[in-house]
Amino acid sequence: MQSIINLSKFFILAVLSATIILTWYDGKNEVNELVPTGVREISGVESVDSVWNIMSREFKLDNRAESSQVKAEIRKLLADQGKLYNILKAAGPYIYFIHKQTEARGLPAEIALIPAIESEFNPNDKSNKGATGLWQLMSGTAHELGVKVKAGYDGRRNVVASTKAALAYFNDLGNMFKGNWYLAIAAYNCGQVKVQSAVRRTGSDSFWNLPLPKETKYYVPKLLAVAEIVKNPEKYGVQLPPVLNEPYFAEVKVNKPVSLEQVAKKAGVSVETLHTLNPDYTHVSQPKKDAGTLLVPVDKAPVVKATLGV
Repeated sequence: MQSIINLSKFFILAVLSATIILTWYDGKNEVNELVPTGVREISGVESVDSVWNIMSREFKLDNRAESSQVKAEIRKLLADQGKLYNILKAAGPYIYFIHKQTEARGLPAEIALIPAIESEFNPNDKSNKGATGLWQLMSGTAHELGVKVKAGYDGRRNVVASTKAALAYFNDLGNMFKGNWYLAIAAYNCGQVKVQSAVRRTGSDSFWNLPLPKETKYYVPKLLAVAEIVKNPEKYGVQLPPVLNEPYFAEVKVNKPVSLEQVAKKAGVSVETLHTLNPDYTHVSQPKKDAGTLLVPVDKAPVVKATLGV
């Protein structure tokens, strides 16, 4: 009889234990469903590292977050968090690639955020002076950097070509100013001649003491402000858009004209997505001369290759 009682107690305990485990597991799943993929939530629930987390660990510059200039730019950004969120969300298709390119060149990771203040990560952006693309390259600068601009095609809008060109330029500027990245970033905005002239006239190599154009005086602090918020979103009560630290697009080589609309239809890719990734083609098809590349979502690359027979 005693054995039966002991067996019953054991059975009851086993059932209770299983119930507790299942309840905990379901609750954990419910919590995880609330956490956007790729984001480390303030709640402390950990998920896959986002590109923002990875980038911020590689920031090299002093953000000077306590300086009056950077504080002022932080206040401006926090005054319209919706706009800041949308700018960083627009970076989603491109930021992993850009960050990897800065990393490969040994550049400060903060430079991957330059398009946030140049174009708001809009590759179709064009200034009233004619600067175009994510990096806002002028046609003359683009030509010097080997970026093609011709009828029916604007390589300044090509995410891969313009990024590689802009970062090559940053590499040159970094060498020119002997690793003083504040001066290099300022030179990207107003030109190296103006920065060099200001350094010669004042005898100072401190960006903060130089008589530079008003736009440039705001340009560097704004980049530092964006970097500071990306690095410390919780401190500023900011939610960053979820962007996984993994490739968004892949390059598919093409050697003949292709219609983006036809590729989208045959491969089951959104035509809007293809236009977002390939804004350099001002018409619906690839140029008739020269082999090129088509950027497609990385998971769609095999089917696009099969569709194009490449």
